[in-house]
Amino acid sequence: MTVPVIDNGGDPHLPVPKSINPGGTPQPSCRSHGSMHNLAQLLARAAVTNEGLSFYTSADESAKPFHVSYAELQQRALQKSRLLSMIDHVLDSSIVLLHFDTQLEIIEWFWAATLAGLLPAISGSFVHDAAQRIKHLNHLQKLLKQPTILTSERLLPEFQGVEGLSLCTIESLISKVTNSPADTGTIPGTTKCADDPAVLMLTSGSTGSAKAVPLRHGQLLTAVQGKSTHHLTQPGDVFLNWVGLDHVASLCEIHLHAGKYPCMSLGAQQVHIPATVLLQDPLRFIRLLDTHRVAYTFAPNFFLNQLRNAMLAHPPVNIDLSCLKRINSGGEANPTATCDSISRELCNLGARGPVISPGFGMTETCAGAVHAQPILDTAKELEFASLGKCIPGMKMRVMNRESKDKEVPCGEVGELQLTGPVVFHGYFNDPAATAAAFTDDGWFVTGDLAWQDQVGNLNLAGRITDIIIVNGVKWSATEIETAIEEEGIPGLIPSFTVAFPHRPAGSPTEDIAVVYSPSYASDDDAARFATATAISKTVAAVTGRKPGHLVPLPVEMLVKTSLGKIPRSKVRAAFQRGDYESYEKRDREAIRVYGQSKLRHPETENERKVQSVLAQVVNVPMEAISSDSSIFDLGITSFNLILLKALIQEAVQAPIDIPMSDIMMEPTVAGIASSVDRLLSQPPVYNPIVPLQLHGTKIPLFLIHPGSGDILVFIALATHFPTRPVYALRTRGYNANDSLFETMEETVDTYVEHIRKVQPHGPYAVAGYSLGSTLAFEVGKKLEAQGQEVRFLASIDYPPHIAQYVRGQNWLDVLLHISFFLELIDDEIMARATVHMHSHDMTREEALKYVLSISDPQRVQALHLTPELLERIGDIGENFRVHGEAYEPVGSVDHLDVFVADPPGYAALNRQDWRDNKLGRWVDFVRSDAEFYECPGIHANMLNPEYAAAFVKHFKAAMKLRGV
Repeated sequence: MTVPVIDNGGDPHLPVPKSINPGGTPQPSCRSHGSMHNLAQLLARAAVTNEGLSFYTSADESAKPFHVSYAELQQRALQKSRLLSMIDHVLDSSIVLLHFDTQLEIIEWFWAATLAGLLPAISGSFVHDAAQRIKHLNHLQKLLKQPTILTSERLLPEFQGVEGLSLCTIESLISKVTNSPADTGTIPGTTKCADDPAVLMLTSGSTGSAKAVPLRHGQLLTAVQGKSTHHLTQPGDVFLNWVGLDHVASLCEIHLHAGKYPCMSLGAQQVHIPATVLLQDPLRFIRLLDTHRVAYTFAPNFFLNQLRNAMLAHPPVNIDLSCLKRINSGGEANPTATCDSISRELCNLGARGPVISPGFGMTETCAGAVHAQPILDTAKELEFASLGKCIPGMKMRVMNRESKDKEVPCGEVGELQLTGPVVFHGYFNDPAATAAAFTDDGWFVTGDLAWQDQVGNLNLAGRITDIIIVNGVKWSATEIETAIEEEGIPGLIPSFTVAFPHRPAGSPTEDIAVVYSPSYASDDDAARFATATAISKTVAAVTGRKPGHLVPLPVEMLVKTSLGKIPRSKVRAAFQRGDYESYEKRDREAIRVYGQSKLRHPETENERKVQSVLAQVVNVPMEAISSDSSIFDLGITSFNLILLKALIQEAVQAPIDIPMSDIMMEPTVAGIASSVDRLLSQPPVYNPIVPLQLHGTKIPLFLIHPGSGDILVFIALATHFPTRPVYALRTRGYNANDSLFETMEETVDTYVEHIRKVQPHGPYAVAGYSLGSTLAFEVGKKLEAQGQEVRFLASIDYPPHIAQYVRGQNWLDVLLHISFFLELIDDEIMARATVHMHSHDMTREEALKYVLSISDPQRVQALHLTPELLERIGDIGENFRVHGEAYEPVGSVDHLDVFVADPPGYAALNRQDWRDNKLGRWVDFVRSDAEFYECPGIHANMLNPEYAAAFVKHFKAAMKLRGV
């Protein structure tokens, strides 16, 4: 039988694998790299060794890694390459977008696509913001010319909301496997030329849409040979990788590098572990270096800083790093102090001298292509470590930015440009970007400012475009400025806000700096404090990090160009010169003094206990928490709120369960302590209003609960309104001995009464989520009947006619619907459980036990659900269901905004049916207009943190149009 051929590169010193036919079809004529032409030959070369790859898949350190030899990897890839040929419309050199969340799957299917002669494109993790995810996928669909997307069934939900995708799961391919004889003949991947594209790597797209970088077979082979020569890697060296394979450093610095040595037949052992494991426990990195006798690895600066801090706090013991030779570092500048500090700590553990090698590289250069030899740079008195010289296969030059055909002298800053066989030839399917990326004489323009020292070492001096890199993550300064401007913060003058990166002296990573022009008087410290707080919250909502520098400047100091722009580079330069230092210092002191004046210290023992627990949960000093600070301002979320409740109950030694509503009713240290004291002495009093955000002077927003009656779902939403008070309304029935509302009319009357206690007169802003849409409509009607203006009224994904969804159901159905809404179960499980529970005519006790048994255990734990609590929620939901059976909307409101997500399977055929035939009926109940907004996510999770940012954009746009 003829066996498919994988060429060993023609090296007579390399044995041919037993599964490989040494005959084979001759290579086509093409420019080659030595005796090798393509990556298939690289894998064949590694496959004759006894080495391979080890994969850790669990955070459990006792779990053994999964090991596969290079020969086994080759055979697994061969088998999978056959499966790829079964995909409809996949032709030779078709693009296959690989989207997986494990390193093993990416590597195996990368090689399968390579051997099949296809062009793999490697996809990274999608962002949590659903709108950005959908935008990204639509862009890739066009950029990659409708690629076949290969993924796993568990990741299919990540592609929701995008139409026209050619999705294929590995499970569906594997199910097609038959016992028919293997295909014979030449493997397509072995016929590739050095100039053929081998893989498409996607840029991050942080400043716009992602670009696809084609890395050629010969380019990659030249790069790994150049890295090996530059770094002096040898046979027997072990490589460690923890970066995702979608990152060029992981693919080129580790995976391909480990499998290739010039003129040698040996591959090298490589170890892979998920990044999340090491980020949670940086010292695991040290232990892995020891366990596997690692010689070569990669770590960006932010992780090196985390590692150093962990090592100083908990010095590792019984560690031997005598095999460690290199930790390559890139992605952001490396402070010499950090390199020096961690190098000394590693030497204390047996490393034979400095091992940190700062470098520079891009996707376009197959990752690190400029690297310094590991030395201690502190003697040069440079803040940042020099990046060294180019690897073989690349040249660099630094050009004058004005006279673009002239190189700058040593020591002067200019524009960094690169050339050589390690550099790419152009972006895929993007001629405009390609044209802009190269000079007339063919050099690649990196977009970085740099200078070279007297011996030719590279030193970076910043970026031409102002991208802010925080812990290795890139953020657009424009995006941050826009978020601040759109928030409409009263204390700043619109269009006079500038954001830029700044790295303080001695800091391991960049900070975000924001300069703005205030509209408040210089002596109005209350407005100063409120403005600084609002800006910080807005920046944190975008980046997850508060600005490190916040500077209010007089408007005349922020001069605009004739086009109405403030030159960011000039503002940044002035800040770095210290021109704004006195303004920032005065502002910090005024805010500190004002904050101290408003800080109220605990007065009772329970207040001190609550303060202590809160400090533990949000990780801030006790003395920084005022008794009247809102727990939500301090960063409490819907999930750590449950932890806070449990710890408070333990701290105060409460003999009874503290209702969550008591903590949320008065969400301050003093308020919670007072609620606890009151609870222990007398029954709680029902009040539907729960304040989630109390700052700001804008019209308050009232959010009405879904069918479960609880309002935890609104916590993430409220964080996006730093300048608007936000209140949520919860139902009656959660407190012990609370009676349920007897009618919907009683519910609405109670809510209107308490809304007007908080805000006696309009204009009002009211929104209801799910079943809360019905209540919001009725509340809006009643407020208008009382002569009040309801300026903004919203239905969040629920139709006006609800009887059809609740009629004929019972408590069991409600329990399942609420369990689905709480994300305890999914659509499919709910459908099966409905049949099972009704066919067995389950009692309440049996149903509760059964539902909890089929629920997501992590979700149950996060919600702190007990059978008793779930039964109470079920009773509340059943009460609203009974009210809804007889409900038909009548009358009208002036206007309504409707927010649309993907419907539950039982509610509509699809989003179009939901929007047109169900939600669309709201137009029958408005006097002027109803507006509809398409939002990401499904009905049950559209307000969850991963979708909240995208939802808020639509929500704020609607409020703005209504003048709220």
